[in-house]
This record gives sequence, structure tokens and C-alpha cells, in this order.
Amino acid sequence: MLLNKERALALMAEHDLTAIIGTTLENVTYLTGHVGWAQRVYRSLQSYAVMTNNPDAGTDLILTRSDNTYFAAYGGYPERIYSYGGIPGVIFPEDFEPANDEQKRFQELTESGGRHNTVLDALLAALKARGITRGRIALDDEGCPPSLFESLKKSLPGCEFIPGSNLFLMIRLVKMPEELDRLRAAAQVNEDAISAVFASLRPGMSENDVAEIWRENVARPGGMWHWFHFNSGPRSAYIFPPTERKLEKGDLFMFDAGLFFKNYNADTGSCGCIGEPPEKAQKEWKAIDTGFHEALKVIKEGCTGQQIFHALRDGIHEAGMPEFNSPFAGHTVGLEAREFPFILSDEAKYDRPFLPPTSEIPLPENATINIEAPGGTAGFGGYQIEYSVIVKKDGWERLIPQDRHFRVIEA
Repeated sequence: MLLNKERALALMAEHDLTAIIGTTLENVTYLTGHVGWAQRVYRSLQSYAVMTNNPDAGTDLILTRSDNTYFAAYGGYPERIYSYGGIPGVIFPEDFEPANDEQKRFQELTESGGRHNTVLDALLAALKARGITRGRIALDDEGCPPSLFESLKKSLPGCEFIPGSNLFLMIRLVKMPEELDRLRAAAQVNEDAISAVFASLRPGMSENDVAEIWRENVARPGGMWHWFHFNSGPRSAYIFPPTERKLEKGDLFMFDAGLFFKNYNADTGSCGCIGEPPEKAQKEWKAIDTGFHEALKVIKEGCTGQQIFHALRDGIHEAGMPEFNSPFAGHTVGLEAREFPFILSDEAKYDRPFLPPTSEIPLPENATINIEAPGGTAGFGGYQIEYSVIVKKDGWERLIPQDRHFRVIEA
């Protein structure tokens, strides 16, 4: 199960909540295990998920009929499912007998969709079936229209509906074993694609040629790419999209690659040079690498984002690159490419529901973070080193094996 139910119930009790409603693709996946397509592609096709403060109850999935086939195929772990949107364009003969579980689930979801015309109809059916007619309910406001608040208030006047997106970020900060498995799978898709890039990299290729290799290898196992920043020569000082610029001997290059696989994200980066790097690049890379490993020394349960950032920045400065000025040292990663506390940097103050007053919260065990150190000089070139680690009680462990040395490509 992806859901950290114990943590969710504790936070619900702390904030006196009767129920929480997830509305974004990420939070619906988290509460129910559902991996669909419609909600990601069409904003008007919404799926929601409900969890109550009853420790013995499961979660409910309110499913757009456009994802009936995906749930039938992939499944999940909601206790109850309410499809909505009417009957789709499929005919079930009177003598139809499902040949397998997928057909059986699809038939049941199709029938459910016929009973609930709108997402509000299905959501109200789920809440009323759980006996929820009063209490405080945190509604994930990022994935629903403002009108939903008003409709729910009119339909359930005994309930107080409050914006709850930030609560989900706090719940999801600690990863469950199945989440870590999904993160590992996503990271491995990315790593395999990057290995294919390094195996093919050579002078004369364009930046777009390199991006094409990465994208093909991401797509082959079913991954979907968010971005592939690949820049060479003077462009490598910061993240730019790839172009038709051709790689030449002496070029520094860097990349930052992000994808998702079964709704979980992977993000990583590396760098190198076409041919032997100049002395300046060797010196600066050594400083970047030193600071990166100083940051890793800080990571353990209870450390904060600012502590990690200061260790990385100070380590790079002291190792011979005092002009390094990146504003962060990485970020959390999971169902979103960046989750709370978003980036590992100097302290930020918050005044928002369900968030602590400061970003300087002690990182819990099994939080998953990406440590990274991008940097460079305009007109010369730049560097990137990034991989994912799991926070542990007395240190950290790599999410998957990731080799991040400075790559020298034969020219």
C-alpha cells in the first residue's frame, strides 16, 4: 500500500478532521493506488478519493468513467469504488458473462457509472455511505474547482470544508515500502536511459540527437518524460533545452532528466566533457563533488533542509569555488517531482493551513530526497551532480545505484 495510514490518522486527529478528500492525480493515487490516464490529460475528467478518521475503514475512489478500463486493468486498493459519468459507449449483452477479473471489474464500474451522473453525485454517495454528515473535512483544493466547496457546503451543511492540499504533502513526506519500490522503478527507468546516452555520446552529435536517445529509452519500458535539459559548451552553465548545436571537442556538457513511471517521479543529473577537460573545469568539478559529499554527511533522521544546503554550499566554497551561488541543494521527490519542503535551502516561513510555520522541520526517516549541485560560469560551461537518497535513522541510503563521476567522452 502506498498510503501511510498511521501517519494520516495521526495528522487527522491533530487537526480534528473527520475525513480528507484527495482530488489531484497524485493524491488519488496515494489514497487508492489508482493509476489512470484521463485525469492527467483532461482537467475536466476528475477522480477523487476519500479517507475517514475511522482506523478500521478503507478508502473510497470516485472514478471518472473514462478511467474505468484502467482501474479494471491495473486495480488498486480502495474499499469502495463509485464510478460516475453515465454509461459509456459499450454494449453488454444480456447473456454477458465476464471471462476474467478485468472484465468483471469493468462491468461493475460501468454499472456504477450509470447510477452516478456527476462527480458530485458519486462523492456525496461515498460520504453519506460512510455516515459523514458533520465534522471538519480537508478538501484537496488544488485539483477541484472552487464551486465544489460551495456545492458540498449546500449538500452537507453540518460539515466544515477547508482547503487541505498542504495536509497531503505532510502525510506523504514519509514513504511507505511500496512507494519506495515505485520510486526505485522510476529511477531505474531513468538510469537505464542515461546509460544509453553515455554509451552513444560522441563528438558531432547534436544536443537534440542526445535527447532523442534518452526519450526513446524512457518510453520503451513505459516511462513518460517531463524534461530532458541537455546543454553543451557555453550553454552548459545552466539548464537549457536541447538544440541542434553539435558537440565539439573541449565542450563541457550537463543534463538534468525528469520522468514519471506509474505516477511516481524520477529526477537526476550528471555532466562531463568531450575530450579532456581544461584545468579550470577539473578544479571546479572537484569543488562541486567535494561539496556534494559534504552535504551527504549531514543527511540522517532529524536533519533539516537548511543544514544540507549549508553543508553543500560551504563545502564547495572551501574546496576552491567561492563564487558558487546555487540557492538550493535539492528537493524531496515522490508522486510529485518536488514535494514538501519543496527545496533544500535557507529557511522559509509559512502561514498556510496544515503546514508548519517554517520549512526547517526535522526530516523523518524514509523521506526521499534528491541531492543536487548545479553550477557553472556563463561563457565557459557548467556541471551537475544529482541522485536520490532515502533518509535513514543514522544516515542515508541510495534509492538505486547511481554512478555520478565526471564523464570524459573520447574525442
